[in-house]
Amino acid sequence: MSEGCQTRRMYGHDYAVPGTYEVTIVVAGRLPVFGEIVGTTKVGGEKPRLQPSVLGQAVLANEIPKIHHYYHEVDVWQVCLMPDHLHMIIRINQPLPKGKHLGIVIGAFKGGISRAWWSQNATVSAASASDEHPPLFEPNYNDHILMRDGQLDNWKRYLRDNPLRYMMRREYPGLFQRMLCIKIGDTRYSAFGNLLLLRQPEKHQVMFHRYTDGIPTENTNFWTTEKHRFIAASLSGDVLVTPGVSECEKRIKKIALEQKLRLIHVQGEPIGRYWKPERSRFEACASGSLLIMAPWPEDMPTFNSAYERFHYLNRLAETICAISHTTDVTIQGLRLAHGG
Repeated sequence: MSEGCQTRRMYGHDYAVPGTYEVTIVVAGRLPVFGEIVGTTKVGGEKPRLQPSVLGQAVLANEIPKIHHYYHEVDVWQVCLMPDHLHMIIRINQPLPKGKHLGIVIGAFKGGISRAWWSQNATVSAASASDEHPPLFEPNYNDHILMRDGQLDNWKRYLRDNPLRYMMRREYPGLFQRMLCIKIGDTRYSAFGNLLLLRQPEKHQVMFHRYTDGIPTENTNFWTTEKHRFIAASLSGDVLVTPGVSECEKRIKKIALEQKLRLIHVQGEPIGRYWKPERSRFEACASGSLLIMAPWPEDMPTFNSAYERFHYLNRLAETICAISHTTDVTIQGLRLAHGG
C-alpha cells in the first residue's frame, strides 16, 4: 500500500449498507509499534508470524472485539496485524444506524488504539495536560469493496500470507532483482524487479487504443476519466499492468514511475543475464514498486504490424492481471510463494 495516501472512497457508494470490505490502517511514519515478525521461510523453521508488542496484544485482545460490541451490525471476519500497519476484512451485515457508516466505525477503532498507545507511553502521557497527542496513524484509511467473484478469497489468502512475504523480502532479496525464467501457466517470461507484485490481489490492466471514436484518445473525456481511475487505484496500493505501447499507456506508465506507484511493465524487449533498465525504471525496481516482464524471444510470434504487437503484449498483460492465489507461478524450479 502506498504511504501517505490512504483513501479509496468509492464516490456514490453507501458505506452504511450491507457490504464486505478490506480495510488497511497505517501507523504514522511506519513505526513498528505493533510488534515484530519472527520465524523463517526456511524448511523446518518456525513459520513467520507477528510477535505482538504490548500495544499489539491490546489491539488483538481488546480493540478488535470492541467493533462488534459497539456496532452489532458489523463483524470482523479476518485480521492481519503487522509491525507498522493493520489489515481487516469487515462485514456490515445490516444497515448501520442513522448517521453511522464505515468511516465512523474505523475512526472510533483508530481512536481506541491511539488511547491505548498514549496510556502506555509515559512521554506522551506527560503531555496529556495540554490534550496534545502526536498522531499514531496516517490520516484516514484505505478500503477495497469486495464484490467480484474470488475477490474475498484472494484477500483472505493475502492477509494470511503477509508475514511470510515480509520474511521473504528479508531472507531472499534476490527475488526482487532478476529472474531469467518465470513460468505462468504455459507462458515463459524473464523478469526484473519486485516479483511479489505478481501476487497482489488487486491488479488493473491499463489498455488504451490510439484512437477513440476517431479522436486521439489523449484528447477525449474517456482518457481523463480512466486516468483518474487508474491513478486513484494505484495510490491505494493496487498494481497497474501495461505494456506502455500507446500514447495513453505511456502516460500512465510515466506517472507510475515518477510517483513510485506499483506497476508491472510488460515489454517486448528481451531481458537477458546482463540486461538492465534505464535509470527511472531501475530506481523504481530498487524501491520495490516495479516489476518488468518480457516473454522469451522463442515464444514471441512474428508480427506483421505494430497493431498485432500491441494486442499481443496487452493479452499478456490481461493474463498477468488474472493471476490469483491459485495460479501456478514457477521461478527456475522454485514455486513463488502465494502473496504480494
